[in-house]
Amino acid sequence: MAMPQKELVRMESPHSGDNWTQTAEKSSVPEAVAGELPDRYSIRRKGEERELVCSESPTITVHVERGMTIADSAARKAAPGTIYLDGAAEGGPFLDVEKGLFNLDHHEGCVRSFTLATCEQAMVVIRKGMDLQRRDWTIYANDPDLDTVLAIWVLLNHVRLNDADPEIRRKVMPLVRLEGTIDAHGLEMQELCGFPRELQESTFAELEQLRSKEVALKKDGKWHEIDFLEYTADVLRAIDAMIYSSHHFEGVVEVEELARAEIGDSKLAIVCRSEAGIYEVEPHLRRLHGKRLGVIILQKNPDFYTLRQVDTFLPATLESAYERLNLVDPAAGNRRSGNRWGGSGEIGGSPRATGTSLTPQQIADAVAQAYRRPTMAQRLSTLAVALLENTAVMVGSMMATYFLGWLRDPPGSIESYFQNQAGIYAGVLCVLTFVLALASLQSGPKVFGLCLPTGLDWLFLLPGALLGGLAGGAWVFAPPFTSSQAFLGYSWTGLAIVIAFPIAAEVLFRGLLHGTLAQRFPTQRHGGPWFLSWPVLISSTLYALWSLLPFLPFFPRGVVLTYAGALLFGISSGMARERSESLLPCLILHWSCLLMFLVMSFYW
Repeated sequence: MAMPQKELVRMESPHSGDNWTQTAEKSSVPEAVAGELPDRYSIRRKGEERELVCSESPTITVHVERGMTIADSAARKAAPGTIYLDGAAEGGPFLDVEKGLFNLDHHEGCVRSFTLATCEQAMVVIRKGMDLQRRDWTIYANDPDLDTVLAIWVLLNHVRLNDADPEIRRKVMPLVRLEGTIDAHGLEMQELCGFPRELQESTFAELEQLRSKEVALKKDGKWHEIDFLEYTADVLRAIDAMIYSSHHFEGVVEVEELARAEIGDSKLAIVCRSEAGIYEVEPHLRRLHGKRLGVIILQKNPDFYTLRQVDTFLPATLESAYERLNLVDPAAGNRRSGNRWGGSGEIGGSPRATGTSLTPQQIADAVAQAYRRPTMAQRLSTLAVALLENTAVMVGSMMATYFLGWLRDPPGSIESYFQNQAGIYAGVLCVLTFVLALASLQSGPKVFGLCLPTGLDWLFLLPGALLGGLAGGAWVFAPPFTSSQAFLGYSWTGLAIVIAFPIAAEVLFRGLLHGTLAQRFPTQRHGGPWFLSWPVLISSTLYALWSLLPFLPFFPRGVVLTYAGALLFGISSGMARERSESLLPCLILHWSCLLMFLVMSFYW
């Protein structure tokens, strides 16, 4: 075999300020043309942070932050799935397998001469079975020297390095071993690698090629001015060009991951885009995510998706996902429409006529919510938020009404303030409810019943609602019904007040409060079994408690009767909300009580 041409190159020893002259060989193997290999590395922005990712390691993100150093105690308490490299964390190297915390380092807390360099430590943990597919990982580094970047390359290429075929390992191990030896012991100790002379010189030449830009930047004093992430990505691509050739990527399906979400028990729902079909995409994603892959959502074009459940043993099926997606997707029609998310329990798709109006992350989150059973803490947290929001609207409306009444008539009573300023109370209540609705509607209008009703079985609840309203459970403004003539001659302002109270009550209690709770608790649906859900019971109880206040301008029937009537009316209206999946039947029931009082006023 002909020896490649040699030339003198210079590399700075890590143990002294001297420059060591070293004979190295330029590799006779032609460099791979960048265009022949896929560009697997990209930099994306997540919030205010930037991170480097590799298309073949979707569970790993890389942060290279200039000057970052984490204290040893803080590093050991970091979030699970954190990997520190080469001085990013103080203290000696450590592996906390239970917590998923790693510090691959050889600077502090160790005997440097007896400790592998960072890139070699990375190779060891990969080959010893460190599973980088079982969770999401974040790599932190503070300086992209070659030892660090090689460690990053090893971690990002863990799938290929663990292939049964040792070809890639055989190509990269000389680079890792020689760089590790030089970084830990200095140039003069290269012989510790035990390489044949030809291999040592060719490998050293490749290291020099990878390090040439770093040396030039440091020599010109520009090292700390560069974008560390961009530089890291460039070196990673250069390593790819040395290790891979185009045949290594033959038959590889190009898949772009758009979003993901955990769907319980470390399983993932992946939203992706590819020219290939979902059955061709599945083995590619299985290779990258292993046993974590649960559901694939493949984007066929920006508005149309195919769903496939690839794990048979998930706690739910796609039927639950369709239910949730149809609820949060404004583009999906009601149950009588064919334009909905649907399919079988294993494969399905988005609305066929219009597609979806959800973003990839919204789709992933909706699927995750359909599969995950809410924890007790999540349910209690949602309940607390719902109660606080409801209380804020009610108390705020009452305080505003009382304050304005006191300004006009300081000696007056609270009853007179609310009777004489019912319009102000109704107006403030509607405004605050509207403000809360605007803040809540990001979850989707249909979650809060803002859609057309489905079916007519909610009409079975009309008698219960009328009975509850007759007992004083409906928010029917009292003054207009002193006589039928009084009502017919009532001003348009008064008529608006009469209509506004039911709207405010239903939107606040059956819309916002019920809708918030329904995201964590099971509810009825059209055509399903009848039962009393927690959202109905909680919203009805709260509605009944607020109805007990004696100074409100509604028909009083005594404390016990009013509470019982309000509870009955609230349950009837809440169940109608669930059976129809709409807020409109609730308004119809409330206005029916208003009409009932109007009819009664003609005869009494």
